[in-house]
Amino acid sequence: MGGNSVFQRCGCVNPATGRRWDRACPRWDEKGHGSWYFTCSVPDRLGRGRRVRRGGHPTLEAAALARQQYLAVSAEQRTGDGWTAARWLRQWLDGRVAIRPTTRLSHAGYIEQFLIPHIGHLTLADLTVARLSEMFTRIGRQTNRAGLPHTPSTLAHVRTTLRAALNAAVRDGLIDGNPARHVELPANPRPRPVVWTPARVTAWQATGARPRIAVWGPAMLAEFLDAVRDDRLFALWWLLALRGLRRGEAAALRWDDLDLDHSELDVHRARTTAGYQVFEGLPKTDASRRTVALDKHTVKVLRDHRRQRATDTGAWADGGYVFTVRTAARCIRTPSRAGSPGS
Repeated sequence: MGGNSVFQRCGCVNPATGRRWDRACPRWDEKGHGSWYFTCSVPDRLGRGRRVRRGGHPTLEAAALARQQYLAVSAEQRTGDGWTAARWLRQWLDGRVAIRPTTRLSHAGYIEQFLIPHIGHLTLADLTVARLSEMFTRIGRQTNRAGLPHTPSTLAHVRTTLRAALNAAVRDGLIDGNPARHVELPANPRPRPVVWTPARVTAWQATGARPRIAVWGPAMLAEFLDAVRDDRLFALWWLLALRGLRRGEAAALRWDDLDLDHSELDVHRARTTAGYQVFEGLPKTDASRRTVALDKHTVKVLRDHRRQRATDTGAWADGGYVFTVRTAARCIRTPSRAGSPGS
């Protein structure tokens, strides 16, 4: 048949051998028996050769015409027709360079746990709204590690990953539209934060049920700070509670970011963990890079913290960070701008 050819095949089987007759079929010369196929070798969008075989054509002429039409389409369209969703999802994620490590880890989890098992065998061109809707229905019927059905939030995160990957396929010309954009999911209302009032605390202690997001009031915050007053990281808890720093911003804070004489500190980096590694890079948004004014008491707390470290050097890891522990985890710096899952 060769690498580029048109040929005839039939599905008749020799009962003695259990194999197909092909040209030895007694009906081979009958008009309309079997069907015609074409094969050809074509490059995909990466320039890699791929052998294609398509059949089901009624005549030699129809198969030859289909072969010509297939060779006339762009490499991008042939890629969409030939690449599986699994191949594209993995290549898309590997090719993203400006992405936060935590975002990459979450994308990889959704791809391997949900998307590839359900649609990984389909080609990009075969992905439709109906098939994706069926996939999300099946995922919604499955259970998580706690034995509970996957939440609407999980389904929304899976769709975010898929939508971002297929948006890239649309931009590259592999598919004409993104079917993930039109999939309807169960409502995922955003929880509203509520204040931990004495009545809510009493109800929680009696029933075990609590709000998804509960915020301390001034009295509870004061009670907590009083309880950790002798903690080695008291300055950290104070700064988080009263100056609005995020955990990753406080973890990345260096002494040269502090100007206690002028009562201010600069936030321009953050530390986070992904896959048991510590990563340091820019904050998630430009607005997160800011100068924070410090009141007199906060300045005093930070000065006390610095004096404590100076007199108890064996309890701290070196490295220029304000808040450390004795053993520092290995850190990988990520200076590039990071994207969000839906980017």
